Amino acid sequence: MWSLVRTSLCRIGFGAFGAAIAFAAPAVGNGSGEPAPLLPFSSGRSFADLDTYLAHLQELGTMGIPWFQLLPDGRYMLVQRRPPGEAPEIFTRQDLLDRFGFAR
Repeated sequence: MWSLVRTSLCRIGFGAFGAAIAFAAPAVGNGSGEPAPLLPFSSGRSFADLDTYLAHLQELGTMGIPWFQLLPDGRYMLVQRRPPGEAPEIFTRQDLLDRFGFAR
């Protein structure tokens, strides 16, 4: 069995092929230049800011990885497989900053 994250989980979603995807509690120190291994699907990479990380997730979205789509009103929608009739999850930019531990 794969272990995706070694920390307390705050959310579990389902990605391509029904595989469970763990979203970790916010990582500390993102944007500091230090590796942030707790970011989902970061592969140990460090990201300077939230926009860079969201662009990385969007690229992975072509492989069925959940990503966040910017909506016209400035909010973000989590793009992932979901059961029929389930409403999409919507986040503000501040929600994502807090969720992933970025300062700005």
